[in-house]
Amino acid sequence: MTIEKTLIITLDDFIFDLYKIKNMIWNRIETDYQIEITDQFRMAYYDAHLEKREKLGREYPKIAIYFNEVETIFNEMIDNGQVEINTEHLTYLSQWNKIYKLIYCTNLKLDRMNNLLKRFNIDIEITHLISTKQVLNAKPEGDIYLKVARLLNIKANTLTVIDSTLNGIQAAYLANTKGLFLAQFIEANSTIKKFAYAHFKQSSDLNHYVLNLISQSE
Repeated sequence: MTIEKTLIITLDDFIFDLYKIKNMIWNRIETDYQIEITDQFRMAYYDAHLEKREKLGREYPKIAIYFNEVETIFNEMIDNGQVEINTEHLTYLSQWNKIYKLIYCTNLKLDRMNNLLKRFNIDIEITHLISTKQVLNAKPEGDIYLKVARLLNIKANTLTVIDSTLNGIQAAYLANTKGLFLAQFIEANSTIKKFAYAHFKQSSDLNHYVLNLISQSE
């Protein structure tokens, strides 16, 4: 009997690239309209917790009126080919999809995430998604993937997580001590690689490792 393997990949690096572009647009709005936009607002605008956005909308009604303008400029930049993002780590997903049940972790809704991927000509359709709002409520934050495992009823030694954030690395380290098997992908120049279960300098190395995990377990 074949045991189902699950791969969780965070798409927040992809999303964060887009957030940085929107942040540049907000800088332009701030200059053009002579308004003040706080760092608190900028982060909450990206934050997965929608209630924080709603609260900021009430606190900053003068800023909220520019939301549509920011989205319009952003969409025009995409349509005109002015937005470049790193999608190298997404190119292997079609291979992994054949051997893993793929779960994506992001702060966007399923339909919006799929629409974004299509706009950037990324041939991936997301069917399973875990909201970061669900998993980030876990305490401590390093416990996020343990919570995902509980939510999805994932068995020990059948889960792989790909992340490149400090919290993700800590989560992999913690989850590994609890019996989950995690492959951890972080940037080559990271100063926190000591937390990583496995470290890869290039996406191709990660791909080889992930595929090799399956061949070793068969």
